[in-house]
Amino acid sequence: MSPAGRALPLLCLLSLGASRVAAQQSARVADLTVRQGVVPRRLVGYGLVVGLDGSGDRSFGSQNSGSMTVRSIVNLLRRFNVEIPPEQLRVRNVAAVLVTAELSPYLPPGSRFEVQVGAMSDASSLRGGVLWMTPLVADPNQPPLATAQGPLLVAADGNGRISARQGNAGRIADGGVLEVDQPPVQLVGPPRLAVRAPDLGTANRIAAAIRAEAPDALILVDS
Repeated sequence: MSPAGRALPLLCLLSLGASRVAAQQSARVADLTVRQGVVPRRLVGYGLVVGLDGSGDRSFGSQNSGSMTVRSIVNLLRRFNVEIPPEQLRVRNVAAVLVTAELSPYLPPGSRFEVQVGAMSDASSLRGGVLWMTPLVADPNQPPLATAQGPLLVAADGNGRISARQGNAGRIADGGVLEVDQPPVQLVGPPRLAVRAPDLGTANRIAAAIRAEAPDALILVDS
């Protein structure tokens, strides 16, 4: 921080709750707090998970050739100049999914983030599947801000078993990639930080760290 920045008073209001959570001994202030007024950006997309071992959507074949999964596969293949009549599809290794993500509005283009994937139709499990490249949007009427793809990690219980409830949803740790600049965050007034896991000890350590960087800062800890 520049000397000019140190000379400016900093009003930092740390909002705390009644719950007590043990604080980590070494962590960045940015990882422990969120700035009040900064809203995470939520993205959503519709895509296909491929490579399943017979556990995909069961709505295939002549009787269900108009299903969304069938139409999605047909449209996907059409992009590669491959034409297949919907009634001829007999595969069970594909599932239609909804992809969601929540990311910081400060992320620059090229940043990666986690995405959540859930089955939309009657797939019994997404285990072993790979998400096909899926555009992610903040508003269905706006162009995509990011894309997501990659192999899914499906949660398991303590014994390593995949339950029916767990099997049709999963995540991709770094599956999302931000591809455009985000709109600038407009904030007014002094910075106000809220501790992610409210704890008085954590708040006091954060205040001490800020004072070490900016001795002239005015910091208020609100419990």
